[in-house]
Amino acid sequence: MLPRPAHILLPLALLVTPLGTAEARAQVEVEAVLEGRVMRGDSALRSGTVVLHHVSDVVQGEIDSTRVKADGTFSVPLPALTKHAIGEIYFASVRHQGVMYFGPAVTQATQLDSLYLIQAYDTLLAPEEGIDVALDSRTLFFEPNGDTWRITDVFYLRNDLGRTIVARPGGRVWTYPLPEVATEVLTGEGEMSADAVTYDSGQIVVRGAVPPGERMFVVRYTLASPEVSIPTPGTTTALDVLVREPAPPLDITGLVPSESVELEAGATYRRYVGDNVTSPSVQVALGEQQGPPPVQWIAVVLAAILAAGGIFAIRSGSPRAAPGPSPRSSRREDLLEVAKLDEEYERQPSPSEAATQQYRARRAALLRRLARR
Repeated sequence: MLPRPAHILLPLALLVTPLGTAEARAQVEVEAVLEGRVMRGDSALRSGTVVLHHVSDVVQGEIDSTRVKADGTFSVPLPALTKHAIGEIYFASVRHQGVMYFGPAVTQATQLDSLYLIQAYDTLLAPEEGIDVALDSRTLFFEPNGDTWRITDVFYLRNDLGRTIVARPGGRVWTYPLPEVATEVLTGEGEMSADAVTYDSGQIVVRGAVPPGERMFVVRYTLASPEVSIPTPGTTTALDVLVREPAPPLDITGLVPSESVELEAGATYRRYVGDNVTSPSVQVALGEQQGPPPVQWIAVVLAAILAAGGIFAIRSGSPRAAPGPSPRSSRREDLLEVAKLDEEYERQPSPSEAATQQYRARRAALLRRLARR
């Protein structure tokens, strides 16, 4: 899931310029100035450079920059942005202690009626072997793929330390084992840069910066059979396994069957859930045939800003390139939809556990759909 950044969008001075003809006067062109503040934890960041990025169907990249004032505020002009602009995305970033932080996406002038906030943090250097970052939740999708099974493993790390955790040179931030029989392991999807998560000697290795709050990343691998021992060291606050139908009956130790979910039209997944899982591993074995549980429809309407690595991702090292435009309009529409839907989710003061779980399941489903395009 995307992190829940505390951001407020700042009032924007909109200058309306009448055009020469009566017909042209009916058109409104907005010349905007993005005014905002950079925070370092709970206080203002007193120095730094804010970079403005622009992403559309035809252009991408950095288009302007400005210095942060002593009180953390900044002001940078935006190119003409029509009231109902679609397909134009602006966002700002700042680098602090070697880590790049991004503010929220701006797609319409109406968003720019309040303070635009970029949240940065001081850093915490992890031990060379890594640090114990909480695994807030994990969702595994089991899908038959001919004679094998394709697994999509979605991790949500939660950093409660109040500072961004960074790796030492040659070190790591966090590691986690995968099943010993996993093959064709792929990393690089999610809210972290493509090179922030790698697979090494049976383990997932996170070397990218992990800021306070949640960060999601995805690992894909192949299993010869659904019968497998899934390592689960430490504590996993919420663990879900979803098995795409048709599939043989399964027994999963430590997890209980729940309502099946339909993530896409015609794609039903049998679901097993567990809370505060502390066993060192979860065993998946063939079970006895039972009647199917009821199906709960989950509409795929939530998206994640994951195209080209996600514009809210952060990383250490060299500056990160702005995300590129999607090669297909449907991906761009998903990208725009997430900016709106994530804002709606952020407005909920205290979302329920059920709402949060549904949010995560929907995001994971869309991630899989984007990967297939």
